[in-house]
Amino acid sequence: MSQSLSSELVRLVIDVVIFWFLGLLLGYPLWGVIFGFVVFIAMFARRYHKFEKWINQGLSEPEDLGGIFEDLSFRIYRFRSQNKKRKKKLTELLRRWQDSSSALPDAAVVIDGRGIIDWFNVTASSMLGLKPSDQGRHISNLIRNPRFIHYLAKNDFTEHLEIASPIDITKILSIRVTPYGAGQRLLLVSDVTHIQRLMTMRRDFIANVSHELRTPLTVILGYLETLSEDEEADADALRNYMDKVEAPANRMKSLVEDLLLLSKLDTGAPSTPATSSVINVAAIIKNIETEAKQLSKDKHQFVFDVDHDLQLKGVEKEIYSAFINLVTNAIRYTPEGGEIKVSWQVQGDQANFCVKDTGAGIAPEHMPRLTERFYRIDIGRSRSSGGTGLGLAIVKQVLRRHDAELNIDSEYGKGSEFCCTFPQARVVFNKNGQAVEKNQIAS
Repeated sequence: MSQSLSSELVRLVIDVVIFWFLGLLLGYPLWGVIFGFVVFIAMFARRYHKFEKWINQGLSEPEDLGGIFEDLSFRIYRFRSQNKKRKKKLTELLRRWQDSSSALPDAAVVIDGRGIIDWFNVTASSMLGLKPSDQGRHISNLIRNPRFIHYLAKNDFTEHLEIASPIDITKILSIRVTPYGAGQRLLLVSDVTHIQRLMTMRRDFIANVSHELRTPLTVILGYLETLSEDEEADADALRNYMDKVEAPANRMKSLVEDLLLLSKLDTGAPSTPATSSVINVAAIIKNIETEAKQLSKDKHQFVFDVDHDLQLKGVEKEIYSAFINLVTNAIRYTPEGGEIKVSWQVQGDQANFCVKDTGAGIAPEHMPRLTERFYRIDIGRSRSSGGTGLGLAIVKQVLRRHDAELNIDSEYGKGSEFCCTFPQARVVFNKNGQAVEKNQIAS
């Protein structure tokens, strides 16, 4: 900058000297000096005008303005170029951060020290109901939960807060707050509904197992205590005690077996169509028919409609467990003289195993919870008939492991139908003594 000032002074001196010399030749040296100053000022004003015009044009190449204006234009051009690069880099970083935060499964909301919303991601819109117009509003006016308002005002964020969703009270949200930027705070909101439900199911499961085991154990221990005190018990008395202990002992045995099976189904790796063996479903159903008639003791009418060529890829023990549970459930909940129809047929590209009864049916309020563990419609009837409350839970897990679905159709007072639907990839036909997949039959 000092060099450019020096060049301007040199330019001024040269102009003044030249015009002074011309004025001296004409006999007016003073007017020559004045005219030299005027010419310099005019040229300076012209270059300033060009400099101002160049500034207003934006980031263009600096013109050859000479002197101080050339130096200024070069400095300004360099500053603008560097600033543009910085802005571009910051904009790109901001865009990447926003893209990354938008892809987060959690809601992210940035608020200032007063609680005013500065920014939020897409997930916050769906999880908290925030709209673009909410930017600039106070967060407590949108999440009107007293616990949340107190949590923000307390300004102690060492622990997270769990509240009901402001747009869906059936969902539970976990809120964590961390300092962010200059006086700002970042709210991270997660949907923990599923985790809460799992924790509730776990607590209920432990409570139910304890209750289910306690009852038969109490009966067994009671008879054992009586037996130990009855020193004069004869063979008939001992036989009577044993008969009474047998039922609760068998119930405990069934419960433990079902629990072990469920644990295996929960933790074991499921089979795939490629790794599964072909199951002769007709043979399984034949065994189920024999067991069902023994359990029914001729109190029900059975109809079996079985396609003997229709087979399945899967685990035989698991499929047997699912099918027998559906049939025994129908026997337990169908009154004497009722009809139970069992079918194994192909329907379109799928295979269906269906159990239809003429029992009491299922009320609509019970339908969503039927496959929950230990959930019973009629607790007393289920226990008296030997049910553990885990049958449909086992069916659900077996079908999940075989890529199948359980469809329930029931009308209260008119019976129920439970259908296991298996996909085409699991369906196999016994054609001329060979297992052939359904999609190969046409060829």
